[in-house]
Amino acid sequence: MKLSSAFFAAALALSTLAGCSGSDGEIAVDAASSPLTSEGNDKLFTLRIVDAREGGYPLEGLVVKVTVDGGEPLTVSYEATDTNGNGVLDKDESLECIESAENQLDASVAGKELEVELYAKIDGEETKVGSSTWTPAK
Repeated sequence: MKLSSAFFAAALALSTLAGCSGSDGEIAVDAASSPLTSEGNDKLFTLRIVDAREGGYPLEGLVVKVTVDGGEPLTVSYEATDTNGNGVLDKDESLECIESAENQLDASVAGKELEVELYAKIDGEETKVGSSTWTPAK
């Protein structure tokens, strides 16, 4: 009986930990139709908020990261579409993600599935909002 109680306690602890993954929303990524170049400022993708916490995510402090082949995440630039003008990213709003002026991604990653993560500053801490994948056009 002690063994099953210990197993139950361990399972409960793991399920509680899994529920606190830090991801409190859902995002989707729509790839740009133009291929990546060896220059900066390429259009990358549109990141859409599919589901958001109540009150959304403050525009100030949003960070979009792209990970290539398990390497260090790259932070990419974006232009927010805040349709209601409330200063936060809400459900059904989006970010047009673009490369910085310095080339970060090029044709060598075309056709590969890359990890995209959105972070927001919530209660003073950078919090993962959601993740998705992106496959750049060839």
